[in-house]
Amino acid sequence: MSFYSLVSCQSVPMNFKAPESYALTETSDTYFGKFLAPSVHANPGKSGFYPLQAGTDAFVARLESVRRAEKSLDVQYYIWHDDLVGKMLFHEILAAADRHVRVRLLLDDLHIGQYQDLLLVLDSHPYIEVRMFNPFTNRSLRILEVFRFSQINRRMHNKVLIADNQTSIIGGRNIGNEYFTASRESNFGDFDVWCFGPVVGESSHAFDLYWNHRLSVPISVLNKREVGGGELSHLQSELRDLIKSPEAAMYTKEMFDSNLAKEMRLGKISSFWGKAKVFSDSPEKVAGESYKTTSMLNQVTALPIKADKEIFIVSPYFIPGKKGVDYFKRKHQEGVKVTVFTNSLASNDVPLVFAGYKKYRKGLLKAGVEIYEMRPKVTPKKKKVKASISAGARLGLHGKAYVFDRRVMFVGSMNLDPRSVELNSEMGVLFESPELAQKFVELTSLELPDIAYKVVVDEKGKMEWITHEGEKQVRVDSEPETSIWKSFEAGFLSLFVPESML
Repeated sequence: MSFYSLVSCQSVPMNFKAPESYALTETSDTYFGKFLAPSVHANPGKSGFYPLQAGTDAFVARLESVRRAEKSLDVQYYIWHDDLVGKMLFHEILAAADRHVRVRLLLDDLHIGQYQDLLLVLDSHPYIEVRMFNPFTNRSLRILEVFRFSQINRRMHNKVLIADNQTSIIGGRNIGNEYFTASRESNFGDFDVWCFGPVVGESSHAFDLYWNHRLSVPISVLNKREVGGGELSHLQSELRDLIKSPEAAMYTKEMFDSNLAKEMRLGKISSFWGKAKVFSDSPEKVAGESYKTTSMLNQVTALPIKADKEIFIVSPYFIPGKKGVDYFKRKHQEGVKVTVFTNSLASNDVPLVFAGYKKYRKGLLKAGVEIYEMRPKVTPKKKKVKASISAGARLGLHGKAYVFDRRVMFVGSMNLDPRSVELNSEMGVLFESPELAQKFVELTSLELPDIAYKVVVDEKGKMEWITHEGEKQVRVDSEPETSIWKSFEAGFLSLFVPESML
């Protein structure tokens, strides 16, 4: 048999029977069911939201969800790093399983590589089941999957954590230090919402569709290694030791000082309530089947959402295409203010995607769009930098949020780029809450002059970047805080990679 035949005939394992399972519905007697009941009853037909902008707030919400769970945890992520944050959350999940909480952990297989053994050990717990979505068939030499590129290029980008079918956390964050301001090297500005009420059931329905899909393969089917009798207890011991480490203690102190932790100690969190709906791509999108009529983006754009005054966009990877530029130009001509907050070349962790955005930047500016680009380093204004695990780390933007007339807001995993639209599966929640939408736009707009460059173009077509250093305004006339090589690299690679893959 030839080498080509050897690698090209491989496919996702199909000769297995993964039992179907679904979200538990009888959970009103759980801690969250009882705690949330008064608010749910006081807001019939509405769902509640707690905005998670600070990294420490976002991790506190996840820890609280896992620690308070009594019957079930459904967890779905694109990336889960084997680092401090990842292991801290695994420690709590194992503790929940020890309390006989049913845990279903669904991860995209792209980034999992060297963590397979850890997941296999987790899966050996009688109350934890781990499945990998759209898995690589070759578990050690993934480069051989090049002959399945059209399949493995499609990934499950959804991100959700559901506790007892009573609360869900939806947004842009993966699980890893940099998404929760716990990294010493680089951190992302990100955004999630902690959801309560009817919208949680919709989150669970979306999770079940993926969990029971043919591309969700048990880790035990992919990795045939037999787990030894003492491996699970050894992992639990290692995780307990990690929790006692100086690094974990420092981050735990930061969480203790977070706004959400303070509110929880008072026994009440300041949530916002409004009508809402969860949207999710069908898993068939990743399978490569026809999806355009049912894609999440088409579902959302088909709704009667009007923006008569303002569109406020936060998207770290932003490639609008010619149609997008024309759309924003029309909205500007109709008197609608359009603001875009995205990454600069210096803050972008995927320079190739920046090259795709750069082609449309000047056209957007000429169309009347206000553009702000994230700075890789920020000097806090009028206050000293706190001693922190993340002090001095490089910054990047990763949150995805879209606000219409400061009334309707969409938060989820979807960037405004071709990859999110055409290739990856995405998930998000659309909700109507003028109070939360207004607060989000106001606070973000207030920070923009200090954390971002405002990009402008003069009558001659020359671009400038404007920001603040303390009380001083700073203007530069070339891509700020980046090297010539990085700029060349992004432009050069864009010559060979189709825009549809960015």
